[in-house]
Amino acid sequence: MQIDPRQFQVRREQQLRDEVVGDFGVRKALAKIREVRGGKGYGYRRSLLSSTLRLTRSMSPEIADTVAECKALIGHEGPVEVYVTPEHQFNASCYRETRGPTVLTLSSRLLEAFTPAELRFVIGHELGHAAFDHYGLPMPAAAMIEELGIPFVSRPMSLKLYAWCRSAELSADRIGLLCAQDPQAAASGFFKLASGMASPRVVPDLATFARQVESLASAPEAREKEYDEDTLDCFSTHPYNPVRVRAVWAFSRSKEFLAAMGKPTGDAWGLAEVEALVDRDMQLMEPTYLQEKSQTSDTLRRLLYTAGVAVAAASGGVEASELEAIGRLLGSDHGDEVVDVAKVIGDLEGRIAAALEVPLLYRAQLVQHLTIVAAADGQVSAEELQVMEDIAQRLEVGAGVVHQTIRGAMHPID
Repeated sequence: MQIDPRQFQVRREQQLRDEVVGDFGVRKALAKIREVRGGKGYGYRRSLLSSTLRLTRSMSPEIADTVAECKALIGHEGPVEVYVTPEHQFNASCYRETRGPTVLTLSSRLLEAFTPAELRFVIGHELGHAAFDHYGLPMPAAAMIEELGIPFVSRPMSLKLYAWCRSAELSADRIGLLCAQDPQAAASGFFKLASGMASPRVVPDLATFARQVESLASAPEAREKEYDEDTLDCFSTHPYNPVRVRAVWAFSRSKEFLAAMGKPTGDAWGLAEVEALVDRDMQLMEPTYLQEKSQTSDTLRRLLYTAGVAVAAASGGVEASELEAIGRLLGSDHGDEVVDVAKVIGDLEGRIAAALEVPLLYRAQLVQHLTIVAAADGQVSAEELQVMEDIAQRLEVGAGVVHQTIRGAMHPID
């Protein structure tokens, strides 16, 4: 059996890629990356050959057969080399230059703990990146590269690049599932990657894991370090784990997947229904009010500034790092301004009242973005926490969202 991977590519990825590759700044960034990298593909392969173990068929016929089966399924042409890296974590990656072989790396821990079906899912996922040529738009380099301190890519386009990157992971997940041909293997593979556990005491369930999305806050993590863009979900290259799981779970129930597996489609979902669910879930990581031009966006941006100043002032004064955090969120420069704290906070009540008219999702995003401001100086004080809780309650979001944000970090699984 052979499939055309493009038939299963996530719609959102296709749309976003068309947008970003047509942007002048993105094209300029890609040209600069090619200039800087030169022959990096061969250099990367050389470093692997000198420091890791390359698996041959004689060493591991099982892995060789799995790679061959996945290649045949998706019509991948050209050689694939597999390397084992000495790591104690579950990791896998894939890289391909314009010339040379596709290079697949698997950690020794992953090879030891994953079942054959789980390995097919992981290997299929990585080869999915190659099938869709995700390496032709290298991230996060494309969004971050600059010259003389000036980025090639504008901030709105940078956000689209990250959104494309997250959608690309979902396309690769679909290829992983098609290679594994077993949703339960995908469930257990996701569970092991997300939890680091490989214990038979826990039996993962794809549908149960997928339901975590319902209680998932669209939150950046407030870390105990200086603020940087990596703490924002909209600057993440990977979707939340539960979002990925639910996307795979939904795809496994689609007519297109079942037909590819030779199974009856019956009451299966249409791919359009799957795409609608993916679009809705992916919005959890895309706080569009930060870049849109609309009345709703203006309302939320004004409140974010006012509430951010209120949170920053709660612990004895507004620090420059906190103003910088607000400016980075809003895409503007507040770092050098003198703030009349009393005057700004005086507008808080009215701006909260205006924000009650916007959807709850955006209010929740705003509350959790306040943790970025609170954590900008390296810690979240009790006074800052109290102000955030109060703002959350007045926005009818719930103070628990603040605690979830500060406590929970969602990490990419590959």
